[in-house]
Amino acid sequence: MMKRTILAILLCSSSLTGCMTTAAFSPEQRPAHWGTLINQTDNFYQISEHVFRSEQPNAELIPQLKAHDIDVVINLRSRNKDLTVLPSKDFKLVHIPIHTWAMSREDLLEVMRQIQQAKALNQKVLIHCYHGSDRTGASIAMYRIIFENWSISDALSEMKHGGYGFHPVWIHIEKIFSPENVKWIQQQLLNPS
Repeated sequence: MMKRTILAILLCSSSLTGCMTTAAFSPEQRPAHWGTLINQTDNFYQISEHVFRSEQPNAELIPQLKAHDIDVVINLRSRNKDLTVLPSKDFKLVHIPIHTWAMSREDLLEVMRQIQQAKALNQKVLIHCYHGSDRTGASIAMYRIIFENWSISDALSEMKHGGYGFHPVWIHIEKIFSPENVKWIQQQLLNPS
């Protein structure tokens, strides 16, 4: 009975806030070291020298991916549309299906492992989900913490207010970013078993 009540509350609240996103900082407030917009239509940003983010790539985005020398495309969607859109001869396609409502530290660890492998090979990475907002946002926030030594609060601030379209209905995502989970991911990356 309790599960049904919680599910009903979530469904009602998601119908009211499903498309609502957190307010983005104004250009004047937005820190210069946050992601750099490349193409608003595709929610395509450069995060660092080797990491990019976007929504689900389409054929029109391929020339821009090639222009930025992106080698690896990490798809966080359940569906793997990349197989039909992106030529595997041009990109290493990695599929890590994550359900937004059930995202875990294990999911983010797998994304960090893929980034770690790409960094070791000096490869550039694009991370995407459907909108490039929530699963991608959490992955980029963890990347900032693990690989760029950002604080949890700074990484979450960019995730929520960077203008990438984070949906506040996914309140559980922020809870993944505990110091214990960050430490666990760091340990797993140092000592893979």
